[in-house]
Amino acid sequence: MILDKYEFIFFIKHKMIVSESNKKYIKQFMIDLVQSLISKVQGKEKQLRDEARKPLMILGPSAVGKDTMINRLKKKYPNVMYKLPSYTTRQKREGEIEGVDYYFVTKEEFQTMRGKGCLFGIQEYNKNYYASNKDKLKEVMANKNRIIILNYNIETANSVKEVIDFNYVAILPPSEGELRKRLIKRGTKEEEIKKRMQNSIREMQLINEANYIKFRMINDDEETAFKKLEDQLKRWYPFLQEEKMKE
Repeated sequence: MILDKYEFIFFIKHKMIVSESNKKYIKQFMIDLVQSLISKVQGKEKQLRDEARKPLMILGPSAVGKDTMINRLKKKYPNVMYKLPSYTTRQKREGEIEGVDYYFVTKEEFQTMRGKGCLFGIQEYNKNYYASNKDKLKEVMANKNRIIILNYNIETANSVKEVIDFNYVAILPPSEGELRKRLIKRGTKEEEIKKRMQNSIREMQLINEANYIKFRMINDDEETAFKKLEDQLKRWYPFLQEEKMKE
């Protein structure tokens, strides 16, 4: 009778002698076991390599603290973190820098790029268009030790997830009441607060339904939230550990 894997473990444990036919079975079993372990390790290594190449998308409702977290990452890791500027058709505001805050283009230029299929994540707000450029993204991704950050809303993220593979981080408020307090603190007018709260509640529902988002965090305390975000990024992007050691 040929041994099954449980009998094999029993024989090994008790150092019992087995027949020649069972020795062959044990040998093949060991070969299969080793190959299976190697395959699992290689699969995990490939997964880690793939994650380390992906750009980072940070999601969350208005006033949840996305920009604060992004700015802290850029300040702490200036040689690694790069926020990809969007293209926009709106006018440049005072203090904004071309190629840093946005790429400012005319509506005609925007539609030309759109027609060529160069843009993704297209949004319209206050009669102006916003989008990211695939070629610019690929250009920056050529530097393997750089993390490209994009900041989208969940609806736009849903529209691009089949086009480009991201590591997704969703930042959420501790409560709707706290989110409202943050909007008030910003000096937002009541009419605008109502509109933003409606949008935020819908966004949070969509975020919770999006199974492709693997990491969600509550931004209750800024320091604690940043530490959680940083720890997760170090799991996705191991070279961040080395960058920290350089400081």
